[in-house]
Amino acid sequence: MRYNCSAMDDAEDPELDKPAHVRFIRREIGVASDEHFDRMDFAMRALRLARPQGMTVAVFEARSHVYSESGLDLRRGPDATWGILAVPPHASREDIAVAVVRLAGRAHDPYVLDVILSRDTSEA
Repeated sequence: MRYNCSAMDDAEDPELDKPAHVRFIRREIGVASDEHFDRMDFAMRALRLARPQGMTVAVFEARSHVYSESGLDLRRGPDATWGILAVPPHASREDIAVAVVRLAGRAHDPYVLDVILSRDTSEA
């Protein structure tokens, strides 16, 4: 496995000092996996389980690492958000699940990650 992980906390983000109408939160996670499974299908099932409230999410294939971004969707109202989830062809189940949980704002719920990963292995 190769590890390549970077996450910028809000306190470290130099963009927060600038006035803006949109704030992006980007998380990057990278662990190469040789396991054979449909990564896009796994990401979609994980999103259905994590249920990001009021969020429209686009899932697409990336080249290098799993990452997610989110922001406010000002067209749909003050509580509406958008998110993107990039999934490369070598992503591990764990990386995809962590990115989905963060995107859904459920990182504080310790059981969500376990539910996503255990549900997937029981369906295999």
